[in-house]
Amino acid sequence: MIFSTYTPTDWWTLLTVALCGAACAIVGVFLVLRRMSLLGDSITHAILPGIVGGFLLFKTRDVSVMLLGAGIAGVLTAFLASAIQRLGKVHEDASLGVVFTTLFAIGTVLLTFFAGNIDLDPGCVLYGVIETAILHQVEVYGIAMPRPTVAIAIALAIDALLIAVFFKELRLVSFDPYLATTMGFSAVLVHYSLMAAVAGTSV
Repeated sequence: MIFSTYTPTDWWTLLTVALCGAACAIVGVFLVLRRMSLLGDSITHAILPGIVGGFLLFKTRDVSVMLLGAGIAGVLTAFLASAIQRLGKVHEDASLGVVFTTLFAIGTVLLTFFAGNIDLDPGCVLYGVIETAILHQVEVYGIAMPRPTVAIAIALAIDALLIAVFFKELRLVSFDPYLATTMGFSAVLVHYSLMAAVAGTSV
């Protein structure tokens, strides 16, 4: 009885949310194991300068340009946080806090001074409006689907494939990176590959 009150728009919105939750969860669990839970939140804030930078460089709000800029900013966040933690001898949470607040501030300044006349603001980048996902449609095998749903489904499929292929390495590095290094695995490479997957999924 309850389900009969849902419209097709509601079902697409629910599917989009479910896919998003699944994609974030399968990479996020490794962040929890590595005690890096704050990184996901940091990346979602720190992608703002990447998005604004992509717009300023290419003068377009095309999704691919925005994704590229945001992805670069996301990976840069992880790299800078690791560098500050290693060189500054500070706790990981402190390094993440420094990096994501700095990048978010830079993005806000860029947005205010150089891109203030376009429909792009921190609120739409950080939160979005999930109810409007249905407005942007693409055809997949003759079925009209919301573009965000397709994009998130692709991200989920890529994440699932990466986790399935590299599960042994991820598990080993998450629990004991020193043992992984002695066994011949590159803990640094696995770390940044995971960070790239987290950044891509967050974006």
